[in-house]
Amino acid sequence: MTSRIGTWKIAAGIGMLALIGAGCGSSGTSSSSGAPTTAAPTTVAKANTTKPPTQAVVSGTGVRVIPGSADGTSPCEEAAPTPASPGQVGAGQGGSAAVKTAAQAEAEAHGARGKVQPVPLTPAEQSILQAQMAVAKQVAVAYPTVKDAEAAGYSKSTVYVPCIGAHYTNVGLAAKFDPAHPSELLYTGTDPDSKLVGLSYLVWHGGGPPPGFAGANDRWHQHNANGGLCLKGGLVVGGESSTRQECAAMGGHKTLLTDIWMVHAWVVPGITCKWGTFSGECPELGGRLGGTATDGPYPSKFS
Repeated sequence: MTSRIGTWKIAAGIGMLALIGAGCGSSGTSSSSGAPTTAAPTTVAKANTTKPPTQAVVSGTGVRVIPGSADGTSPCEEAAPTPASPGQVGAGQGGSAAVKTAAQAEAEAHGARGKVQPVPLTPAEQSILQAQMAVAKQVAVAYPTVKDAEAAGYSKSTVYVPCIGAHYTNVGLAAKFDPAHPSELLYTGTDPDSKLVGLSYLVWHGGGPPPGFAGANDRWHQHNANGGLCLKGGLVVGGESSTRQECAAMGGHKTLLTDIWMVHAWVVPGITCKWGTFSGECPELGGRLGGTATDGPYPSKFS
């Protein structure tokens, strides 16, 4: 048990994951300012202007991304033209250990973004999921701001990241999936009054993804491509696309987090994420890395 808890602590910054590899920065810092250990770029590249596909993009596991659901103009895509991690892309092998090279990890990170075609649910699954969603939404009432999360034992594990928010983690809740007790909370920034935008369930589970929300639409992902993350102590200092040499130069070592799984849940009232409740990225979340969701030049848009 002690070794497992240690692994959870190492994984506390997993929400940021491959940001250095994506040219976005680091997941944490030892400084009190909370700034990334690698400076964010001073300019933001324009989003890919390639026309969206006219047919569904289908991954090797049968995940289908709906054509045109990502067209490069959302705040997320404009603020972060390259996804933070291949594990958060709708189509592709994502963060699996089957992606064995830096080039493959980078290619996967450029995979098809967008809304994954949902799988129809049975009436029984719909009933259970509705109850689970009602429970999860109560978290928004309990932890509306960063200061509420910190008072409840959550600690900052990442700076603010476009598309996924600033992560606050309680590793003591990572032992099992519980809709009422997510191990991570996602916020619009790291100020005490920054607002909750989503939940993230980071769970230790051997032998495959854990039991989660009812139905087959909560697609759990990992971040083990190209030998995993570059860890330096408890911090993620390099992403999946970093090589072992690059990682060593940063004072870290590549680490597979084999039994750690994650799924996001965009269930906070007033926050609309059109790519789906369980999508890896929320397209409405723009903003600036290390800043807030409302920072320019591509601020978030909520409806």
